[in-house]
Amino acid sequence: MFTQEELIQFHGVFQNTQEFLEIDCGCTNPRYGDTPGKLRVYIEGKIEIDCTCMDDCPKVNISPIEFARHAGRTNAHNNWKSQIWVFSHDGHKIALWRTCLLKYHTHTFQRPLRQVIHRDEFLRCSQCNKERRFILRNKEAIKIYHQALANNNWRCSNVPNHSLTCDDAEERGSRKVCRGCPRDSKCGGCEKCVCFGCDWCRFDDCNCQTCVEFIINL
Repeated sequence: MFTQEELIQFHGVFQNTQEFLEIDCGCTNPRYGDTPGKLRVYIEGKIEIDCTCMDDCPKVNISPIEFARHAGRTNAHNNWKSQIWVFSHDGHKIALWRTCLLKYHTHTFQRPLRQVIHRDEFLRCSQCNKERRFILRNKEAIKIYHQALANNNWRCSNVPNHSLTCDDAEERGSRKVCRGCPRDSKCGGCEKCVCFGCDWCRFDDCNCQTCVEFIINL
């Protein structure tokens, strides 16, 4: 998504794939101080933020407007691009509108027709026994989860780019209930966020029975 030349100006980049970028971000309230978060920019134009103000903060996969409001900022609907910042390579805060991170973003983002939404899933590490979240917003991320699910010995260290270890804290239960459903942030599973098979989550190069039967029946 972004070139190394573009990313060298930032600090706190977690992932840079062909589908999305994840980076540290924050929003400053003049009275209460900084609210930290993790921002994801998707190639189709969507922006999502996980608030990390507390370990158990339930604000996961929220819009930048909702994040700025959560941080106590007013007029977030119009001013979130200047209210939310990322770190420069030397540790200074840069407003989003001053960066290249919004080059894929559009005000009129709409999810493509027929695109099924896959809610976040959790998998337990075989070594530390902690549950880890998989954010399934694109085919690449879904395949990583699909392969991890088939691995009975999956560990935190298997996460791509080694961005997670067994020493990292497990998400609190109040955060785990937020799994990215577009209809209800605390949905337990519905037709809007639970997929029973599509070309995003079934793979023609996979030999598992679920994928094989799906491909045969296409």
